Amino acid sequence: MAALEIFSQLTVVIGRLGPDSVQMLGTGFLISHDGKVATTHHVIGNQQTNLIVIPSKGLPPGQFQNLADKQVQYLPATVAEIDPTRDLAIIQVPGFGWNGPLPMRGNVDEIRVASRLDIYGYPHCVHGRRAFTFQSVEVGAKVLQETHGIPSKHAVINAQARPGQSGSPAVDPRNNAIVGILAGAWVPGPTGIRLGDIDPYELHQTTHCISAGHLWEML
Repeated sequence: MAALEIFSQLTVVIGRLGPDSVQMLGTGFLISHDGKVATTHHVIGNQQTNLIVIPSKGLPPGQFQNLADKQVQYLPATVAEIDPTRDLAIIQVPGFGWNGPLPMRGNVDEIRVASRLDIYGYPHCVHGRRAFTFQSVEVGAKVLQETHGIPSKHAVINAQARPGQSGSPAVDPRNNAIVGILAGAWVPGPTGIRLGDIDPYELHQTTHCISAGHLWEML
């Protein structure tokens, strides 16, 4: 089975159930046969109730995805593990699984600067657009980044992050190993200025991924 078809089934939308609607929060991906899904901590936030996962529509990747189809089938989820320092989260989704072999577990140690990575996710799902999307990017740098004195490994990639892509798997196309989790725009800090729902500071071609090695340590 081709990588695009595999990740179209493993990559999901993370959401939260409201009184009369579903709020889509970002992207996640299946990492175990018993329904564990990885994402970033900032996707689920500090409010850990009413979480859901919206699985793939099951369409072959080559078909048109009908954006007018607003029907949502979801599965309830609970938080299994969080690492706020490294911005990682694992949620448990009963009844969600995958019969085939899961992708290899990798990390950013295994990739080189100027190599390619594949990103699978749901850009702009936070605005109601649910379309599974593939993106090929270049690795611009590998960096150690400290938060509260704790270093983490990151890959800086040459692509502009889009709302809803946080939590997307970053995949090494040489062996389809998951080596990172897309976190968002790589900026030193917030500007305090927003235009509508946009921070102008983030409108550049630099995004970062957290090494998946930190994720596997949580299992």
